[in-house]
Amino acid sequence: MKSGSLHIPNFRGKYFTVEGALNVPRAPQGHPVLIQAGSSGPGQALAARIADVVFTAQNDLDEARAFYTALKAQVAGFGRNPDEVLVMPGVMPVVGRSEAEAQATFAELNCNIDTAQAFTVLSERLGMDMSAHPMDGPVPRPPETEHLKSRAALLMEMARREKLTLRELYYRVAAARGHLLLVGTPVQIADVLERWFRAGAADGFNVMPPFFPGQFDAFADTVVPILQQRGLFRADYTATTLRGHLGLPRRNLNSTGR
Repeated sequence: MKSGSLHIPNFRGKYFTVEGALNVPRAPQGHPVLIQAGSSGPGQALAARIADVVFTAQNDLDEARAFYTALKAQVAGFGRNPDEVLVMPGVMPVVGRSEAEAQATFAELNCNIDTAQAFTVLSERLGMDMSAHPMDGPVPRPPETEHLKSRAALLMEMARREKLTLRELYYRVAAARGHLLLVGTPVQIADVLERWFRAGAADGFNVMPPFFPGQFDAFADTVVPILQQRGLFRADYTATTLRGHLGLPRRNLNSTGR
């Protein structure tokens, strides 16, 4: 170990005290990658101040682009480089060799939903008991609360924009939890991901396959090669750390104050 690379913190704080140093070298990536999830106002402010990666739920291109632009502006406001904070919306791809096959897979997934659990999740997301309302009627407007406020607003806007019934919203939430749901062929899914990326709505995506290993393998084996052919995804790794794989610079904790 190089001389001077180990520092004695002698830290005394409100919640803990540290007298001695940890006898291991610092991680090769310098500072762990900090990932923030949440799109509320306070969540965005926290992300802009300290995050390296932001996971967000967006299901409309224009709204995602507006979120992306606003968050990057906040990052710059903290004196940070906006290019070094990556915005990654969640996406659930249901991949099929044909569009009909993808829709059939999605329908099969819906048939296996635990109704009680799905309604619990939907009710929790919207802040009111949805099981008391007609499944094929309009989505009732939930009360104003501070609980999961950004997610409730996102779901209600999606229901309004796409004229969803409560049943249709139920399926969307049970599957993708309000994230971008893509049901289609590898080319169709790759087209949407490329469109979002080139439109300035995402730096990448938090891919959430509906089940493992089948749909994970389908995405990796059929969608990723298309993205590679289009120059949108790496063909090989050139780094050895998560920070390096994300294209983020090595950070010095002492110089950033984080």
